[in-house]
Formats: sequence, structure tokens, C-alpha cells
Amino acid sequence: MVIGSTRDFPRSLWLSRPGTPVEVGTAVIGGGVVGLSTAWWLSRLAPEGHRVLVLEAENLAARASGRNAGFLLTGTPEPFTALAEEIGRDAALALWHRTRENRELVRGELLDSGRVDADFLPEGSWLAALAAEEGQEEALEASCAELRGEGFDDLHWRPAAEVAEASGSRRLGGAIHQPRDGGLDPVRLCRGMAADAASRSEGFAVRTGARAHAIEPAADGRVLLTAAGGQVLAERVLVAVNALAGELLPHLAAEVTPVRGQMFASEPGDRPLAGVWYINDGHEYLRQLADGTVVLGGARQTAAGEERGHVESPTAKVQGALQTFLTDAFPHLDGRPIAHRWAGTMAFTPDGLPRFGDVPDVPGASYAVGFNGHGMSLGFVTGRHLARGLLGEDVGDFLPAPSGI
Repeated sequence: MVIGSTRDFPRSLWLSRPGTPVEVGTAVIGGGVVGLSTAWWLSRLAPEGHRVLVLEAENLAARASGRNAGFLLTGTPEPFTALAEEIGRDAALALWHRTRENRELVRGELLDSGRVDADFLPEGSWLAALAAEEGQEEALEASCAELRGEGFDDLHWRPAAEVAEASGSRRLGGAIHQPRDGGLDPVRLCRGMAADAASRSEGFAVRTGARAHAIEPAADGRVLLTAAGGQVLAERVLVAVNALAGELLPHLAAEVTPVRGQMFASEPGDRPLAGVWYINDGHEYLRQLADGTVVLGGARQTAAGEERGHVESPTAKVQGALQTFLTDAFPHLDGRPIAHRWAGTMAFTPDGLPRFGDVPDVPGASYAVGFNGHGMSLGFVTGRHLARGLLGEDVGDFLPAPSGI
């Protein structure tokens, strides 16, 4: 199940005539949020006549980009203090700054501008402690203080009493509140970018049902792609397939681990809960859609060893843990019939940071994968960074290298 319409652009089963590749300026492999964001920015920044083509194996936003809860979020679910200890303060701060930049770009360029209707609810986000977990509240409050000292003055600490009033839950402790965050329909966001580009003369082309099989250097210095339906000859290629990176680029198999995330959605009903909620260091997360549908995900820690791999089907163990959490922490949202259960595959890396680089032995081909479940929080600003690099700008590193790993 995905949130939003499953209607897609017409599926194209061909790319070219035998022996005659389609010629483009840039080819993007992957029709998720990172690939589509890159193509969208290329359509805005590239010189006239630079053709951009997106190849997607299934439908746009068919996998993790369309199977998440749609959090347009600042930062990461775990306390900033813990993140800084894991990857170094500079890298942690840069990651938080990038997510805030991403939010403002998505809002300014797509949502607030009216270019894309993604059912955005600008009701803020909450990074909340679970009161029963020792040390969570203290770590979040310390994180909020540190971040405000680093210029994040739009973050606010809310004590447990205020969180209880906002959430209706007595099981939560204090929380970091970010008023400019919100929730959206991730499918409509992704497909809206493609539709917006299609409405402009400088837009990009999309080919769905076109799984890429091989990337190799062409004799004239360009890159030759072989995909279902034909071949493409491109000046530059970006691989943005996230959890499938190891299949197309074997050297990334040890760096990018596919991990299943599970969710369920209730039938619509009354809507007492506003905003998007990350709870318990991000182990559980939920929101209510505009029609009152309760969307809840997480509980992966209850079956961590079983959630690795590409199988995208929900399990009784994790779904049961999600139900237990809802009953315990949000009893006022419990009891509604469950309308859908689903899973999506995320891509995790050892240090929790995405991977960018050049495809070995294929000049002109690069990749951006491994977003650790934060594609919605980083995808659009990542796309701008990648587009500028693909067009020859010296953009530097997207994030500083982690330290202390």
C-alpha cells in the first residue's frame, strides 16, 4: 500500500530501436524522491537543449519513496547528542542543517508555491521521549539546547505536560517541537515533481517499466545504459536506486544494507492528533492524515535480525508490536479497523550517512544511495546538489566525512 493515488504515467515498454540508443544529456536511474528531485533540478538549471531522462524499473515512487509516512522533518529521530557522538559534531550539525534546508526548499519551490499539491499539513513535528525509557527525555532536552545554541532557534522544548496535551498520550515525556515541519503524501510529492516538469518545455522524460541492467563506458566517452526496452547513450548518468544499489553496483553491496520498514493505516475517523510524531528515539512514528486515518510505523527493533533483505511484506511480529504500541501509548486512537498493512525497503549504511561517488571504471557515471530512512528529509536538497555537480559545478561534499568511526 502507498499513501495517495497509484495512478502513474503511461508505462513505456521501449526506449529505442535495436542498435539505435536514445541520446540524452543526463540519464537518472531511479524514480524515487532522490532521482526525481535531481531530474527536477536539472530541468531548471541545465542549459537549453540538455535532455534529461528518468528510468524507473516499476512506477514512480513505487518503493520506499512512496511507502513511508511522509514526514517533512528537521533533523533525525535520535537525540542530536547521540548522533554527534556517533559521527562527530561537524557531520551531525551539517546533517541537521541540510534537513532544514531541504524543508525550506520543498516548501518554497513545490508546496507553498503551489507547483505540487501533496496534501501538505504544516502542523509541525515532535521528537518525543517515551517516559518509561530512562534518559530519553534528558538527552532530547540537552539536544534541543545545543541545537538552539547552533542557530536552530526555530526548535522549542516542550515539557511532558504540554506534550500530553498536544498528543493526548500520558506515556510520552518531553519533546522537541519544530513548527515549520509537517506531513505530506510522498507519492503525490514525487509524481507531482514529474508532472510539474512535464508541464514545462524544459522538463524531463520518464520511462517506467525500464529496469536498468548494465552501465558501461561507450567508445565516444559517453555512458551506455542497457535497460528493459532498449539502450540509452548519455553524457552523464546518476544511479539513485537506494536499497537496490548492490544489485546494479556490486561494489556497494557491503556498504548499503536493505532493511524492511513496516506500517499500517486505519480507517478514517475523528482527528485529535496534529503534526508528525517521532517517538522513542524514532523506533515508532505516527501521524493522522487529513481524513483522520492513523498511520503508524516502526517497531523494527522487535525483530531486527529478521528485517534485513528485500522482502516487502508485513509480518505478524512487527505488526503486532505496532498494535501494542498504539494501544498502550495512544489508546484514544486505538480500536479503529485497520485498512492497510504494508512494508518498504530502506537502505542503511554503517555510519548512518548516505553514499555518494563515481561508478568504478565508468567515467561520467555516479551514484547517490543509502539514505537510512531519511529520503524525504534530504531528497530534494540532495537533488539540487547532484544536479549542480552533474552540470559541472564544483559543489564540494554534500556532508563532511564522519569522525570517530
